[in-house]
Amino acid sequence: MTSTDPVPAPGLDPDGVLRSVLEALREDTSGPGEGVRRVYGFASDRMRAGLGDETAFARAFRTTLYAPLLGHAEARVEALERRGDAARATVRVRAADGASIRFTVALARARHGDGTGCWLLSGLAREGVDL
Repeated sequence: MTSTDPVPAPGLDPDGVLRSVLEALREDTSGPGEGVRRVYGFASDRMRAGLGDETAFARAFRTTLYAPLLGHAEARVEALERRGDAARATVRVRAADGASIRFTVALARARHGDGTGCWLLSGLAREGVDL
């Protein structure tokens, strides 16, 4: 990430996190790069434990499950529910090839570690896949 990229901050709400990550993934047209680095930067310890380091995140975004997020044409947050320190969003993405795909994104406010007090991604699933 560059010094001007959004990073986890206590003042950034779940909607701001989603928009930042989706914008970075939309601009990531040459394969896993800056967008995936942004996702990794906003990933919770739980999400990192499930996927691994930044290299593993890049591999995940090469799979058919997550590749449509890279260089997508459009992303729209259809619903965002917040309950205390947890949030869940439904996002519809129009992939670069025109396919319309829904994702569920889980977020949580970190209670410890470097991101204490910040909203972080805790899960990402393509429609039909449980978090």
